[in-house]
Amino acid sequence: MKPSFPAGSPPTPEFLPSLPQLMRYFTGVLRLMAGRRDGLQRLDISPDGFWSSFGAIVVALPPMALSWIEYEFVEREWPFGASTFSTYGAHALSDLTAWLLPLLILMLVAPRIGLRRKVGPIIVALNWTGALLAWALVPLWFLMIVTGGSGFAILLLFLASLATLFLTWRVVSLAGDCDPLAAAGIVALMVVTSVMAPVAVVDMTGIALL
Repeated sequence: MKPSFPAGSPPTPEFLPSLPQLMRYFTGVLRLMAGRRDGLQRLDISPDGFWSSFGAIVVALPPMALSWIEYEFVEREWPFGASTFSTYGAHALSDLTAWLLPLLILMLVAPRIGLRRKVGPIIVALNWTGALLAWALVPLWFLMIVTGGSGFAILLLFLASLATLFLTWRVVSLAGDCDPLAAAGIVALMVVTSVMAPVAVVDMTGIALL
């Protein structure tokens, strides 16, 4: 917590966690992934913790940037297009949209699907899960860059993507104490958004991301 301002007001929550806090959150997420609901106790699901959990986007930014570099150097083989700044800005906008839009939709529909009281813990858990999984994929992005996108590296990346879907489903199920089908629906929403986000960004910017 930051010192309160003005004096006497409630302490201002930190947007970015300290390293010990981050390790606690990641440990909580790992326990949820392992099927242990007590992992939720390691996350901050208070109102302040809800908003500060969006700091996970900043935590995940370095590995996300590595994925953009991999795409430009390996998959597109065009690292220095018309505007490098605009190209990577489009990647950032696409990933930010894919991260935030399903959470916004979830907050809007939660009261109608019986998740009004569960949506907070679910979003907190999803934010820190996203950051942890982003870092977990770093070795594969490096492998893709080093091998130039070999078949073996692509296979590993595909299998890792399937694993992230399963682990995210488990986190949602436990964090929200959800029905498995409801959790699957939330994960499906995230998948659809991740597919549509780059399409929308291409339409808006004219910069090819696919």
